[in-house]
This record gives sequence, structure tokens and C-alpha cells, in this order.
Amino acid sequence: MTTTITSNSFSTISSTSTSISTSTSISTSISTLILVLTIVIALPQISYSQDFDYSQFYNNPTYYNPANVGLTTGLKSRLNYRRQWTGLSGDYHTYSFSADVAERSLPGAGGIGIIANQSRAGKGVLKTNTIGIMPSVRIPISKNTIFQLGALASIVTQQLNWDNLVFSDQLDPRWGNVYPTAFTGASRDKVVFPDFAFGGVFQFKGNNDLEGTLGAAVHHITTPNQSFFEVVAKLPRKYVYNLDFIITIREDQGYYSKRQGFKLNPGIMVQHQSSMMLYTLGMNIYMSHVYLGLWYKNQTLEYDEFSTFTAMAGINVPFNEESRIKVMYSYEMNINAMHNFTGPSHEISLVFEFDDIGLINKKGGSNFMAPRQRSNSPIECSPF
Repeated sequence: MTTTITSNSFSTISSTSTSISTSTSISTSISTLILVLTIVIALPQISYSQDFDYSQFYNNPTYYNPANVGLTTGLKSRLNYRRQWTGLSGDYHTYSFSADVAERSLPGAGGIGIIANQSRAGKGVLKTNTIGIMPSVRIPISKNTIFQLGALASIVTQQLNWDNLVFSDQLDPRWGNVYPTAFTGASRDKVVFPDFAFGGVFQFKGNNDLEGTLGAAVHHITTPNQSFFEVVAKLPRKYVYNLDFIITIREDQGYYSKRQGFKLNPGIMVQHQSSMMLYTLGMNIYMSHVYLGLWYKNQTLEYDEFSTFTAMAGINVPFNEESRIKVMYSYEMNINAMHNFTGPSHEISLVFEFDDIGLINKKGGSNFMAPRQRSNSPIECSPF
């Protein structure tokens, strides 16, 4: 279905079947029109876009902070899909793939990772693709604490599909979209620019029952120009701060054991980009290979403003003691009745973890699939 840009002359549309079809197309694309115009056309000199956000940020850690690359041992691969604001005809679809592998054989090495993201808004009218590489370094501080630094270097492509836009001067009251438009469009339909991010993570292990992570990152360091017009519209820097804990009540004793694991993972994340502040706090629970979580998100510290609740459920399926797959689904709903017209959001994450895969073997030979040399260091924290 195309996105239709119309005038105020809806009343001139006749009641014939053809006109009804045209009117339906117009009606179902109003929300998409508002979205696209806000981002692309309306006030391009001062209109900034914000990065897309995931409810399951804990299942996409390198997207928010490249210092998370190689934070825990082994190889990890993540697939994330989010459909946001399903009540709108031009809802958001975002996809993310990331993979990172830890390295402990080389002094100072944390790991290396890759990431690829795509977002589609307004039925594909506006599409954004990102692909990047993420190295990290690991700095032991004490017996129970480490510090990691990570960077992201990426290429971003933003594209407008003008063929999906229909303007009011193209519409005939009876026959629908039959005329050419006088709208000249933007000066370009594709923007490509480099983008960079940098972050740090402090991880500590108080004892066998308590682990914690404190992180901070800055994205879009060079504030690249993303305008489709002959004006400057810089992508503002985004700052991300997070704090979370893993509290182990009972260790996992194996998939078939009667003594199954029980862990708590409370956390908080704050994002700041341009004039936007986003606060997220909540907790996940892991019990007998099942995940449950409840998270609250708000753009202000006032409850009656824009806010959402997210409920998450998932399962951890081990292949063996060294590898597993995690499948999680979350449902996000608006609390404020004024924003219920956007509809709920859905998100699915697939996480593959292989603890025994390393980047370089102990003898120094390059072997991506080499068995990881186990470290007895107490600073090696376990993933949730």
C-alpha cells in the first residue's frame, strides 16, 4: 500500500466504489504520512531523529555499548526483531544481528565483534541500514574487578523510497491516483555516512552470589549530517548509562538435574539524545531454564507522562554444558491512555552462546574455532 499525501478536500470524493477504495487508502496511510513528514519534510533544519530502542536491551548489549564485546568468555550471536507501534499503519520494523568472540590469550585483548542493523518506517518509505565492526580491550584492575573499553566503526545508509509516496495533486475524486505530481522531492534519496561510538564497562564480582556491571557509552561521536535536503541535519550524540546486578540464589546443576538454577537480574538504563531522556528499569528472573521479566520505561521521571510496561518471557535450551540457545519474547504496552492509539510493540530475541569457542588458541595460532582455554580468574563473570 502506498503512503498518500492529501489536501483537505476529502469531501469531494464521490461515493462510488472506486472513490471508496481511494478514501480507504488515504485513511489507512494518515499515520504513516505524519511519521514520514515529521522525520523527512517538516522542519528539516531542526528536526532530529532518535535511535531506535529495544525493550530487550540486555539481549542486544553491544548495540548500546561496544565495550560489552567479549565481556564474557566464548562466542555469542544474537538476532533481534522488533515491531513497534502496531496500531499505526506505518509502524516501525527493526532488525539487529550481532556476534562477538572473547579473547583471553592475548594480553589486553577483550574481543572483537560485528553488528548489522536495519529499521523500516512508514511501510518502507524510510529505511536505515548500519553495519560495523567492534574491537574491545580488557584491563584487569584487581582480583575481582576488570575494566573494558570498546569502539564501534560503522557505515550508515539511509534511503527514502519516493515511489511509495502519493501526493494530493495526483488524486482524482473518482479514479484515484492518475495524475503526475508537481512535488519535486528532496535533493537526494540516499544518504551514506560513517558513524562511530565508544564505551567503557566496569565489571566486578563481589562473591559467588553477586556480580555487577556499570557501563557508559557515547554514540554518533562526529554528529554526522543525515539530511536528504540541502540543509544540515546532524545526528545528535547519544549517551547511554547502565547498571545491573546478577544475584545467584542457586547455581544451575545441569539440564537434567533436579536442582535447577535460580537468578535475579535487576537493572537500570538511562539514554540521553538531544532533548530526549529515556529511563528504563526493572528485573529479569531466571528459574529452571525459564526467563521472566518486567520493565518500566519513561521519557521523564513523572509517571503520568509517556510511559510503558514491558513483560518478557523466554527459555534457555542447553545443547550441552558449553553451548545453549535462548529464545525470548516481550510485549510492550503504553500506560498513558493518550498514547494508546499507537498500539503495543512486540519483540523477539534469539541468542546463541558457545562458551568453548575462542579466537586464538593458547599457542598463538590463529584458529577461530579453537577450544577456549579456560581461565580460573575470579573476574570471569557468568552471563545471565
